[in-house]
Amino acid sequence: MLTALDETLRHQIASTFDHVGPSDHRFFDRYWFGVYDPEGSMALVCGLGLYMNMNVLDGYCAIQLPKEGGGVEQHNFRLSRALRPNVDQHKVGPLSVEIVEPFERIRLRWDAGDLPLSFDLDWRAFLPPSEEKPHHRRVNGRPFEDYIRYTQTGRAAGSVSLGERKFEIGDWWAGRDHSWGVRSQVGGHEPDNGPGTDAILAAVGYVFYWITFNTGECGGYIGLQYLGDGTCIYADGEIVWPESGRRFSVKSGEVDAQLHAGTRIFSGLTTRLKGADGSELEIVAEPVLGYWSMDGTGYDWGWNDGKGLGFHRGDYYTEDDVYDISHPEDVVRPDGSHHTPMHREAPCNIIVDGQRSERSCGHQVFVAAGPVKWLGLEG
Repeated sequence: MLTALDETLRHQIASTFDHVGPSDHRFFDRYWFGVYDPEGSMALVCGLGLYMNMNVLDGYCAIQLPKEGGGVEQHNFRLSRALRPNVDQHKVGPLSVEIVEPFERIRLRWDAGDLPLSFDLDWRAFLPPSEEKPHHRRVNGRPFEDYIRYTQTGRAAGSVSLGERKFEIGDWWAGRDHSWGVRSQVGGHEPDNGPGTDAILAAVGYVFYWITFNTGECGGYIGLQYLGDGTCIYADGEIVWPESGRRFSVKSGEVDAQLHAGTRIFSGLTTRLKGADGSELEIVAEPVLGYWSMDGTGYDWGWNDGKGLGFHRGDYYTEDDVYDISHPEDVVRPDGSHHTPMHREAPCNIIVDGQRSERSCGHQVFVAAGPVKWLGLEG
């Protein structure tokens, strides 16, 4: 089937653009966006994911808000449609992503309709995107992950309506990433070829650290991965000061994590980085609002059917619900049940080398699985 991209001179396999090279059902191509108030009045994430081999385009939006009387709630909206024949449309139901100017300006829209949400957001770049080092891992000979990502920090303006509540957004922090390739937890199931990655992590321990931020003066992204004994197996990132032209390229990093008592969730992170030029930099992340329960957006085998992202749910399907995320680790679902997801991420205030800014904000991921001796965590 021909699509608009087939008019370009950018083919990379001997097929049309409605096919991809790998036959793996988990092949994905996915946007993520975050728009946060540095003062903590509201935080929003949304995304679109295209799964060519599953014939699916799905999307989501989640919003964090302070609860009356204390605590934090997370409003979740999940959307899915059959990809074909509308392969060229970056749109599922009311959610659309329009690339107005590549790497510079994006329009994010959720049209008013049956669901109690609408927004119109103008996403503008603060820095050019940073291309991450490739991610490749095999488990028992099978590619467990084989993908790349670029990350970009920006600012956003516009408006959001959630039920009767309305938010005017002016110069809030904004971040995005775009990743594609093969990852786990896509399309309803993982291929079974022996003990999986969960069993390996339970034995050796693992920490995944990822952040994108800007302070209004500098910004960028950092990616770090460790084994449970503290061995660093991945270090990447760059921080840029656009006015001065200063650029810090991450060579290595050490993370001091303060955890909420009895949990694996951080209450604060201090990251000491060494640059490729020998210089040093310190980044402090302080959570504001709550910690995203990522299964509400479809990650971590989310959706009510437990099949996660990229699973074919027919021509068009939606779900929405509200989680109580007041506790840093335990999430209260709409039916009153409690769930403890491993995957929690947080809007954070960011302090760079002791310099705090009112505009400073970012998105911090910190996942500790299995035994992590340097955090005092048992398996």
